[in-house]
Amino acid sequence: MNASDILSELSIRVYEPPLSLLRENGKISNLNNPLAVLMLIIDFETELTMNGINDFIGNSTGLYAYETVDALKIIGCDETSKMLSDILKKAKDAGMTHEAIQNDRQRLEAYTVTTFHQLHGDKWDKVIDEIDHLAEQIDLQQVINCAENYIGMYKDVFTDSIKKSEEN
Repeated sequence: MNASDILSELSIRVYEPPLSLLRENGKISNLNNPLAVLMLIIDFETELTMNGINDFIGNSTGLYAYETVDALKIIGCDETSKMLSDILKKAKDAGMTHEAIQNDRQRLEAYTVTTFHQLHGDKWDKVIDEIDHLAEQIDLQQVINCAENYIGMYKDVFTDSIKKSEEN
């Protein structure tokens, strides 16, 4: 398996037990664990691609947003790490934190479908425009390239993780 194959395989398996348990028990924040680092990168790339920066901050990925900044640095994406750090600072300064977003969601019934604007109104419109502009500048292909290089450094860890997940 080459690095690209490993990344593709893990991009699916990290959302299923037993690998998903790393996220569920909070051990995904252990940046000494190469699998946790890669999972944060996968979560970041997936969330940005599918839902954008607002949902990255507001969804469960936002619990580990600052660890994701460090994970990006660990894999060699210093520029993206700085950009995400700047985005998080702007959002925090405007009061748009993971906790604030989740607080607005508490009043919803389970499985309610809504838009970000319907849920939060216009209180963060200005900062959303700013952070969206910054997020659009993130080169996700570079993030993937850095992730693949990182995988090469810890190939045995990742192939062992895939094998263990196949056993379950």
